[in-house]
Amino acid sequence: MTDRATIAWLLRRAGFGMAPGELDQAVADGVTATIDRLVDPDGHGVAPAPDPWDGVDLALPGIGPGASAQARRAARQDQRDKALQAVEAWLDHLVTTPRPLHDWMAWFWHGHFVSGLDKVKAPFLLVQQLRTFRSLALAPLPQLVRAVTADPAMLVYLDGATSTGTEPNENYGRELLELFTLGLGNYTEDDVKAGARALTGWTVERGTGAARFVARRHDATPQHYLGADGVQDVDSVVATVTAHRACAPFVAGKLARAILGPGVDSGLVDDLARDYASSGLDTRALVRAILEAGAAGHGTEAVSQPVPWLVAAQRATGAVLPARVRLAGLRSAGQVPMYPPNVAGWPSGTSWFGASTTVARFDLAGAVAAHTADANPCMAAARAFDLDALADALGRPDGFTPSTRTALAEVRGDARAVLTIALASPDLAVT
Repeated sequence: MTDRATIAWLLRRAGFGMAPGELDQAVADGVTATIDRLVDPDGHGVAPAPDPWDGVDLALPGIGPGASAQARRAARQDQRDKALQAVEAWLDHLVTTPRPLHDWMAWFWHGHFVSGLDKVKAPFLLVQQLRTFRSLALAPLPQLVRAVTADPAMLVYLDGATSTGTEPNENYGRELLELFTLGLGNYTEDDVKAGARALTGWTVERGTGAARFVARRHDATPQHYLGADGVQDVDSVVATVTAHRACAPFVAGKLARAILGPGVDSGLVDDLARDYASSGLDTRALVRAILEAGAAGHGTEAVSQPVPWLVAAQRATGAVLPARVRLAGLRSAGQVPMYPPNVAGWPSGTSWFGASTTVARFDLAGAVAAHTADANPCMAAARAFDLDALADALGRPDGFTPSTRTALAEVRGDARAVLTIALASPDLAVT
């Protein structure tokens, strides 16, 4: 690939595409400098990213146990309204973030360490979790796992807040091993039970939403866990899990596939995992190595999920969509932030080529085109039917495929139709 194509690939895979002029500036800086700026924005003069939810009212409902049914209904509606505001604020932020990799990593962790508002209910709790993902986006994995394990939203979502020494709940202990750190086949049912006991005692305060450890609710009996003895609390569980031989390969593999594509070479993944383990699970070093591998040509095709695809479309076009249009479109496409389908998160790959998602992408593409200003480079290229310029503006410097060019030729003369079909094409869905 040319440097221009390589940098566009980096900004698509480890960010949310590019705004007008961003690709030109990055190409002027070069591939290495672009990776440096993505991975270490503080050291390269990148402006701090604002808190997406600054100014958004996320207050917990102030109702007590004796509240009336009407007051409870009003509180539930209030939380639903605030949830939509929280989702909108995050989507708006992703379109404009000056630190795309950090926010992409927060999005990745949201789909990895899954919690959802369908069960958490209170948007304040999930926003606090997302703030943790943003602040620890590239932190060493043990630090992130420790924060997640005692996170209030996670305690509610996987029932840690009601787990006691006399009645330990195994939900989080199981998902910590199966989905978050090790994968199937690397632990036993006895490990799940032991971990559940060691993690008991945490609660979430009703009024503040803060996590609190209550010693009398905890089983402090030392457990035999993943081959280690003496495991009896959050810190020893996290230390044992993240030291396990399967942890580095599991997390490195998932992150490598997310950036490099599902067809990434297994030998490369093994090398990445080995270095990740040697580094003490230094996530920043792992991400840099993955990006360097991608820049060296080791990336494979990957299907873009609806949210990153839409954010990239808005970033390129500058389109500002009405909240109801954007949320309805994403709901139809099957992916609304903060509402994952289950604890395993959203699917990947060709599952996003279903009929409902394809129709929803086309409708959203039409909405983006309808709200794109005439002066935007994408619209100007569509109006001039300059397909090379349009592809470049949309993050594909190598141009559209022949089938997409044929489809675009059928609507030549209608700039918004040209932009709609370009945005909805497989060329933008598969990066």
